[in-house]
Amino acid sequence: YDSLSGVATIIGFKTKKVLFIGIRNRYCVICNRAEIKNITPLDHTCFLNWTKSATGMEADGVAEGFLKSVDLHNMKFKRLIGDGDSSVTKRLKEILPYGPHFLVEKIECRNHMLRNYMQKLTAITKKTNYPIELRKFIIGHLMRFRTAIVRAIRYRKNENVSQTQQISSLAKDVHNTPYHIMGQHSNCDAYFCNKKTLADENLVLRAENCGMMMEINTIINRLVINSKSLILDLDNNICEQFNSLINKYIGGKRINLSQRNAYNARVEAAVIAFNSKQYLRAIMKNITTKSPGQFGKKFLKDANRKRLNNTKRRELFPTTSKNRNKKSGPDENYGLAEELPEDIYPEELEKQKVDFINKLREIDIDNLEKDTREQAKSPLWFSERRKRITASRVGKISKMRPYTSCKKTVHELLYGELNYKIKSIEYGRVMETVAKQKFEDIFNLSIKPVGLCVDENVPYIAASPDGLIEDDSIIEIKCPFSAKTEFNIFEAITNGKISFCQIDDKKCVTLKTNHDYYYQIQTQLHVTKRTKCYFFIFTDNWSYNIFIFYDVNFWNTKIKLQLDL
Repeated sequence: YDSLSGVATIIGFKTKKVLFIGIRNRYCVICNRAEIKNITPLDHTCFLNWTKSATGMEADGVAEGFLKSVDLHNMKFKRLIGDGDSSVTKRLKEILPYGPHFLVEKIECRNHMLRNYMQKLTAITKKTNYPIELRKFIIGHLMRFRTAIVRAIRYRKNENVSQTQQISSLAKDVHNTPYHIMGQHSNCDAYFCNKKTLADENLVLRAENCGMMMEINTIINRLVINSKSLILDLDNNICEQFNSLINKYIGGKRINLSQRNAYNARVEAAVIAFNSKQYLRAIMKNITTKSPGQFGKKFLKDANRKRLNNTKRRELFPTTSKNRNKKSGPDENYGLAEELPEDIYPEELEKQKVDFINKLREIDIDNLEKDTREQAKSPLWFSERRKRITASRVGKISKMRPYTSCKKTVHELLYGELNYKIKSIEYGRVMETVAKQKFEDIFNLSIKPVGLCVDENVPYIAASPDGLIEDDSIIEIKCPFSAKTEFNIFEAITNGKISFCQIDDKKCVTLKTNHDYYYQIQTQLHVTKRTKCYFFIFTDNWSYNIFIFYDVNFWNTKIKLQLDL
């Protein structure tokens, strides 16, 4: 995280060749010595091209490659296979290398997700507040958790059904894998389990009682959310292979090569070796325009023979690699996008605004709602939300003072995304499905899925309720992480665990009308043209429902006036 140099690489999926390298250097020995002596540095080729944090090198290097892809290769990179810990996606959303209508799709690396899954399961086995029998069972069957997911991916991706159905089925199978391994087979598919193991001990109930099952569901939820990436069954192993080659050329970071051109030259040599597979021959032919001599060819032929033999031996006789504990600290490169130059006149801005809104009016909102019913699993849902003010943002925008800067709010609308690593968000994602089932059991009502709903009169306002109920109602589900250990909602409000509700004089719980959730629900009701909302609050220990009705006066005075353009 304090490296003086770094390199970001873009490798073609089909060609397996390096298409771009972005090298960043934070140090130049000549400039540094001149600064120490307080003198002007001599004329020299300076390799210092990065002055920000080391954690931002990767994202900036990849972003440069995307910006130059058309000039270098006459193509646009539509998809990016990467690990989930990178800030590259955030950077690409900021710069939009191909414009706002061509978004780069992120595909999560299968190996990184499964490795992260294994690490978190291992961490559970070290928590002594869980029964020792359950912890021993998990650590003894650890690889089964991974193998079950790999098997599900292999089967579902070869099914002769639509990709949407493949993703949905895989998500269900992935969520069920811990239950299958721990002895509960009621939801196992026929291909996955022959149900002959029903006689095994069912550990699920014990795991649920002690809270372990909830934590396992929270961990596996990240895989469920990324089922779209898992079904593609892709990894970025080729990048790891290239990184190992770079590590070979820079000597494993044992020597400081960042003072002048040494780091750049060695990385470029690694690129030549990786792309040509004949480093010495390629360099010699380029410099001397002649092929190697007798002994040179003999050496290269012998080296190539050894390489091929090693490859065949590894395929025929695979060996288990030694586990190496790698330590790394979590970090990311924070910061807003660079300021845009003020080079547009008010008249031109007004014209562009009108043109943009008119384009939004041309979209078939009925088809848009149908095509985005998977919500967070749909790329279209993400791209269309970015063009509009959604219900969850209405409260913050409507309550802004006229003199409050909108810079951060606009940046959040355009580039912000949920961080599923935050425990409260992760908990809400896991519990939402459970909450829907609980609601249907209590009220004997069916929740219908709904996509992105757009206001037919104001095309830049949209909403995505958690579901539709009958012909006149919607449902909005909240699973507050802070109140999960309380015994009821009254205790949660009294202890300050729930801030969006209050207890009135009649000892009834109501939603605060000045809270963002109330603005969100009123917007959802207005956009969907419905009159009632089931505001369902759910935790492990209790649930509570609040009926909220559409208030046309609140909409007109508190929301519409503030959002009117």
